[in-house]
Amino acid sequence: MTKGRTLKTAGSLVAIAAGTGFATSASANEDVLALQAVAGNAVMPSVNYAGWNYSTLDQITLDNVDQLQIAWTWQIGILDSHEAPPLVIGDTMYIVSPKPNYVYALDLDNDGVIKWEFRPDMNLEEAVRVACCGAQTRGLYYAEGKLFYQTLDGQIFGLDATTGEALWRSVGAELSVGETLVGNGLVVGNLFITGNAGGEFGVRGKVQAFDINTGNLQWVMYSMGPDNEVGIGSRFNTFYPDDQARSLSTWYGDSWRRGGGTVWGYFTYDPEINLFYYSTGNCGPWNPDYRRERGIVNLDENGGLIDYRNNWCASQLARDATTGELIWAYNITPADMWDLDEPLITPLVDIELNGTMHATAIKASRGGFFYVWDRATGELLTQPWAFRYIDYTTGVDMETGRKLYDIDRWMFTDRADRERYTQIGVLQPGQTAPPDYTGTEVSWCPGIAARNWQNDAWSPRTGLLYTSTTTGCSRMIVIDQEYVPGEAYRLRTFIGNAPVPRTGPNGELVAHTGELQANNPVTSSQAWNIPWVQGNALPVMATASDLLFMGGNHNGTMMAINATNGEQVWEFRTGSRFNATPITYLGPDGRQYIAVIASSAAANTPVAVDATPDNANRYRRSGSTLYVFGLPEAVAAN
Repeated sequence: MTKGRTLKTAGSLVAIAAGTGFATSASANEDVLALQAVAGNAVMPSVNYAGWNYSTLDQITLDNVDQLQIAWTWQIGILDSHEAPPLVIGDTMYIVSPKPNYVYALDLDNDGVIKWEFRPDMNLEEAVRVACCGAQTRGLYYAEGKLFYQTLDGQIFGLDATTGEALWRSVGAELSVGETLVGNGLVVGNLFITGNAGGEFGVRGKVQAFDINTGNLQWVMYSMGPDNEVGIGSRFNTFYPDDQARSLSTWYGDSWRRGGGTVWGYFTYDPEINLFYYSTGNCGPWNPDYRRERGIVNLDENGGLIDYRNNWCASQLARDATTGELIWAYNITPADMWDLDEPLITPLVDIELNGTMHATAIKASRGGFFYVWDRATGELLTQPWAFRYIDYTTGVDMETGRKLYDIDRWMFTDRADRERYTQIGVLQPGQTAPPDYTGTEVSWCPGIAARNWQNDAWSPRTGLLYTSTTTGCSRMIVIDQEYVPGEAYRLRTFIGNAPVPRTGPNGELVAHTGELQANNPVTSSQAWNIPWVQGNALPVMATASDLLFMGGNHNGTMMAINATNGEQVWEFRTGSRFNATPITYLGPDGRQYIAVIASSAAANTPVAVDATPDNANRYRRSGSTLYVFGLPEAVAAN
């Protein structure tokens, strides 16, 4: 076993603006494409460039899945939430851990014996202080005998996949102002493309590309700002007029400099047209009065926002994978003030609509709508539809592309500003103000998320997208605050949950906290769902034998589900939580295996989290274990 050596080389800026020449390939990385074509490999998160999280392996079936058994396990030794799936290339499995961000290579010929490990030097304490939401990493990437990954404190490494030696090191985030890296990336040609996190710290979102052989920075493109910094040039030709507006014109003053729109989710890529797709984080700060003429909201007669739309936070973008140029963009939640950020997977699927085949990009959005775009132009091909209860919007205008807002859910800093637009929250004669009442309180559904970052799965066999959703509503006020670099810049205060006004068949309040949904982008409808009474918003993986695999935080089990009807067909109790998607691979013995990391966040402490006997925690304890499941040899042979 060898310990990786940290190199101290710095990346150099080759180009910033679109249109500059680069010494890079204009197509997909051929090694990545070749590895994807071999069903036994897992070469990137979500399995393929299209983001399907789907495997063509079919040895494990609905008929034999109940015979799955433990093949081997491996203790990772870091008590924290693991969100990055393993990779499998040939006879080696690669794992990256959450803070600290170590990389391990395991020998699949020898039940996971460690081949090597890499432990970078990290500014871990400061990174954890400024990182949002658990400070995780979500990805490890492979191409041409090398691994590429990011550390939370902003470093980017290229490692020799055989030895674990560091080939190069670059820096992709400025920790002092609140930027971090959370492990999202994409290898295209000889570029490693990645984004940043830090939207709650006044950070401006960006994507950047590094040479996979040297680590040198090739280009940077921002989510908002001047055209050259956003990558807007002669090729920018998005479908809707509102989205054709240059970024600066949609922001008040210089608020774009602290505009959020960070890029911490997954990328997808279409090799045929050389475009990569991603969506951006919440607008910064949350308080919209800092991004518009204060207290003024200009909506059209249907509720569509006309100005200060804040391009391109909470938006969908498509860029040229060689130059970074912005080709089209769609503002999903203009002027987002509810944390409806969208760094979620954008699966690329070919579907038939009204008798015509379309190359589409689809998304079950955090704001609660299901979108189907033409992936070359950004045109909406179907009416976006709500896959769970929401009330901040009444729909999307198909002619203009505008989301139609309910002004009662709009955030205002000052009571007088709010009362010019709505009487919601105004005390009526005889009413007594509750404690700390401001008159600016707003409740909205879906709260901060109809779903979150977790990998979806697309099955070309069923034509369904499988998504974990959450059920909830929130109450909040927005506040005044000065911007201080490196300090939190949210300008909002949560004041509790709001009731979910969705009822069951007998009028009762819905008790479940979320669902696993199977949604059909052709019919704009839900095929089936599994309601979770206790939280279970987890990634899901699909296979060619009509099986779904996912963890069960509600009961500490690993599960298999029939992809056609939602019936659970197998489970194994691990006694832990889950946060990463399972993967499947073909072992050196020719058998199909299912692998998943079970983990429970323990705040970087070796002390196990106590459990109480009256909730789901009685099923699980803290720990981080890789579980590998397989069929008995005799069953697999048949």
